[in-house]
Amino acid sequence: MKAKMLRRTFHILLGVALALSVACGGSRKEADENAPGASGKAAYPARIISMAPSITETVFALGLGDRVVGVSDFCDYPPEALDRPKIGGVVNPNMEAIVALNPDLVLALPNTTHESLFRSLRSFGINVITLRNDRLQDLFTTIERIGEETSTQSEAGEMSEALRAKFSEVSGKVADRPRRKVMFIVGVDPLFVAGRGTFIDELIEMAGGENIAADSLSKYPRLGIEEVVSRAPDVILYTSLNFELTPEQEVMAKALWSGYPSIPAVQNDRIHGLVADYVTLPGPRLAIGVEEMARAIHPEAFDESDRGEQAQ
Repeated sequence: MKAKMLRRTFHILLGVALALSVACGGSRKEADENAPGASGKAAYPARIISMAPSITETVFALGLGDRVVGVSDFCDYPPEALDRPKIGGVVNPNMEAIVALNPDLVLALPNTTHESLFRSLRSFGINVITLRNDRLQDLFTTIERIGEETSTQSEAGEMSEALRAKFSEVSGKVADRPRRKVMFIVGVDPLFVAGRGTFIDELIEMAGGENIAADSLSKYPRLGIEEVVSRAPDVILYTSLNFELTPEQEVMAKALWSGYPSIPAVQNDRIHGLVADYVTLPGPRLAIGVEEMARAIHPEAFDESDRGEQAQ
């Protein structure tokens, strides 16, 4: 269990680091290389490698699991992804392992440190596409692009439509509620939170909250406790270190903040844990995550009896 918790903590921090690394955007050359058909490969790739958990989740959800021949070390959802050959970590992929799997299509997050790898793979005639994951619009672009490359446009359209419908449903339920100030923790000791320019910031707004770090200069700013106290969040959100939230995690989180009783979230017992994969991976399960976030911020807007089935 401890190893799993550490792995998930590292996974979340990797996502933060990658988001920071692509903040400057891609080059024109990268955009051209990502154009449909740029590699000259067949329109129906039969062998796909995914280099990031969020991409893997989306590919499988589009019904393409039987075409996936390799994934990153951190791709563990859906469970079938665990059975696929591993090509290395998100930040240290193994080119030899990738080439040995003879892929038609490699899907990855933009990362300037991997440009040499991407060029080498393209020199072998492998179609490499990088997909941003900073904002919610990036998620829809990713779904659309994968659909185009794999001839699953219909499935991609349905997925995007379902996500938009869920986002609209949740935002509608909290539209007339007061905006509660929210702090979303992505790391502790030191304390890092989700700031502006992130899809988490967008989820907070959609869920009826106001991000206390919405004015940040960086996407994941570091806050001192004095600043947290002065910003007075009404709700504190943190993520589980393993798939299931546990009573022990809740006790630890509340104990951590109990020393600051002036914070409204502490006063009103609004410190809530969320399943990390639902809110930190920009994939189809954000449909679950946004509702869980809204329930944490505005529980009064939801009837417990209408809680939908959770993905397992």
